[in-house]
Order: sequence, then C-alpha cells, then structure tokens
Amino acid sequence: MRTARLLALCAALLPLPAAAQGIRQIPLPEAQSIDPATLSDAELLDLLERLEQGRAPVARRVSLFGIPTGFGAPRGVWFVSAAATNKRDRIWPNDWDASFAIGFGLGDPVNGIGITPVLDITSVSPHHFGESGKLGVKFSREMAFGAQWRGAVGLDVDNIATWGDSRSLDTEWSLSLSAVRPGGPEFPYPVLLSAGYGSGVKARSSDPGWFAGAGIGLGEAWGLSLGWYGDEAIAGLNLWTGRERNLQISLGVGDITNNVDGRRLLLAASFSRPFRNSN
Repeated sequence: MRTARLLALCAALLPLPAAAQGIRQIPLPEAQSIDPATLSDAELLDLLERLEQGRAPVARRVSLFGIPTGFGAPRGVWFVSAAATNKRDRIWPNDWDASFAIGFGLGDPVNGIGITPVLDITSVSPHHFGESGKLGVKFSREMAFGAQWRGAVGLDVDNIATWGDSRSLDTEWSLSLSAVRPGGPEFPYPVLLSAGYGSGVKARSSDPGWFAGAGIGLGEAWGLSLGWYGDEAIAGLNLWTGRERNLQISLGVGDITNNVDGRRLLLAASFSRPFRNSN
C-alpha cells in the first residue's frame, strides 16, 4: 500500500507551479524614465546587465517527489494521477504494483482553509479495477513568508473510508510545513522546501516518523528533488509537458541507499486543469 500513498503525494504537487508564479516579483527600474546621460559608465553597465537578466528565461515550475507538502490543489482545479513501482510494499522485486487517483480543490487556502479530497483506486488490473480503494483529504492554509517566499501548512488525513483489500488500512495523518520561492533575476531557479511529521511514515508504514525534502526547477520543463521519508531517501526527476505544461511525469528511485532493502523504481504521472477555463 506504500504505492497508493506515493500517488497521493504526487497529486499534491500539482498546485506548486501556480503558487510560485503568484508571488510578487521585484520589478526592474523603468528604463524609459532614465536619462543615460546622467549615469556613470559603471551605473549604465549595471543597468544594462539587470535589463538583460530580466529578459533571460526563468524556470517557473518546481515539485517535490514522494514527500508531503503543505500545499493543496487550487480551488476549482481537478486532477488525475497514476503511480507504479516495480517492488510491491518495498519487499517483492519485479512485482509491479500500481494505483490511480482523482481529486479536486475546494475552499480558499489564502483567506480560509483549502480542502482537497482524493479518491485512490488501489486495484487497477483490468479484471479487478475499482474493487479496492480509499478516500483521503488534505486541509491547507497558505501564507506569505516575507517578500519572496510563500508558505503553506497542510494536514493530510488518509484512509478515512476504505473498501476491498484496503479495508485493512488504518487511518493515517501527516502535518507538513512548506515554502516555495519562484525564480527571479538574482536566482532563476524556483525552490521548494518541505518538512513534517506523520503516522505510518516508516517501518513499512507502521510507525510514525519525520520527513523532509527539497526540490528545484532547473528549466521550464524539468526539475529535480531529493527527500527523506521516515527511513528512506527518495530522489525524483520531474518533467512537465503538454500545451499548458499541466501534465507532470515523474521518475524516481525509492530507498536510494537501500537502508531498508527497499530500493525500487518509482513512476508517476499527473494531469490537472480548471473545471472551467477563465476568460
């Protein structure tokens, strides 16, 4: 069932590009209002360099693969996700496991509380699709962390309702604190940091534990992340494609150091869009 939890984490990454873009940018000086004749050579050179930096491409997307964050889905945005691993429950090699999820954003995380319900389908084989699954929800609150950073606190509650083979799962929770900084002229790469604590984090999802991670967007279409989840390190390569870059494909490795003999391949894909296109 570790795969299903990874799926929920992947789905939670969808709003982060929007959160990063929504932070106020420090503007460059208005060149039209400056008389070059009044500037020294050094001042003119500095102005030209800053204008050139302002035209340089800036990465706008960032994700953190396999680690909970405080951000939920934006209000009015729905998403579908799928995840797979080649090592079921971190034990059986070459035994592929997969799951599928759908969710949407409700509430107001800026002025109130954001709510992101997620329905996980944990049985996806053609003859047994939908026979097992579970329902979870994320509550989130966003806030400003200074002029450049935007933060969020999130509470995830998983396995509120279960059916099929998932009925053996206990209700789990995690509390996350996250901060995201967009790329800018000084540092063109957006950064996401997250840390928290939850139940069912380590010892094959049976014991509580800490988690933390960092992600960086290195281009308009890709980024990297590295995190620690209870008892294993998780690394991910995150790719964004599609006309609106709203299809995210993530390739990762769980338990990189083989700390719990659970090194495995992780694959995930998420697609999101608003219920209605804005005019």
